[in-house]
Amino acid sequence: MSDATSSGEPVRSMTGAGTFVVESAEGRIEAEARSVNHRFFKTSLRTQGPLPSAGALVEDALKKVVQRGHVSVHLRFRPAPATDASGWIDDAAFAEAATHLANLASEHGLGAVHPRDVLRVPGVLVEGRTGQDEDALSAVVKEAVAGVAQALQTAREREGALMVAEVEDLLERISLALAGIVERAGEVPAAYQQRLQKRLDDLLQGSGVEPDPAHIARECAVLAEKSDVREEIARVEAHVQHAREIVRAGGAVGRRLDFLVQELHREANTIGSKSSDARIAHLVVEVKEEIERLREQVQNVE
Repeated sequence: MSDATSSGEPVRSMTGAGTFVVESAEGRIEAEARSVNHRFFKTSLRTQGPLPSAGALVEDALKKVVQRGHVSVHLRFRPAPATDASGWIDDAAFAEAATHLANLASEHGLGAVHPRDVLRVPGVLVEGRTGQDEDALSAVVKEAVAGVAQALQTAREREGALMVAEVEDLLERISLALAGIVERAGEVPAAYQQRLQKRLDDLLQGSGVEPDPAHIARECAVLAEKSDVREEIARVEAHVQHAREIVRAGGAVGRRLDFLVQELHREANTIGSKSSDARIAHLVVEVKEEIERLREQVQNVE
């Protein structure tokens, strides 16, 4: 495998996860971001606690580091200790506790669950502070969102580096299998001529008729023309080299690699359909298996 290194941006995976925590006078914000494959850029946000609207903030922060992928962000806010008896209800905890109590009531034949019963469950009613500084809290949210976006980016780049190594290895395997096809393709006409000569000799044995060398040569020439895969092999070699160059250039290369994988698969199919040689057919299967593994990797590349 070549030891060439990327000279551009790192290749990033579309999957990854990151966390970031901010402690402040306003309280504690735990931010979590997870990304999965998606054709385009998409975000979704879930919050717990009395936080200001952060949808636009999350989208702007993620756009700086993500070009493709569906990113889900979860912000959990725990206000600083209360200065009086005020508080707030954690909606997610309330819903979970209500469902649990309702199931227990039904199982044991009890009456309907009252909201005050749900509020007694630890974690549903959260003590809070009064007079919270909205500007200060917004600044804390912004810090948390920027931090989790960077943490996610780091994770995606770390996974991307592993994917680059795997992609390079798969491209090398394709090249090796292709070299075997090239070697065998050069042997096919002569092998076919020997088989044809032997078959004619067996058929004409004892008849006193000698096979016409010119006819044998013409038959071999026709086979060689029909099974000539030099153009397809040259295109596969070019696609493999182009894929290496794209990976080493770095950045958001997933769409271009996906296109090349489709082209590699098409050329491999053509090589298999044009050749009737069993050894070449076996090597083509190997090539297609490696291309399929390559496709699975490329689908995760941003």
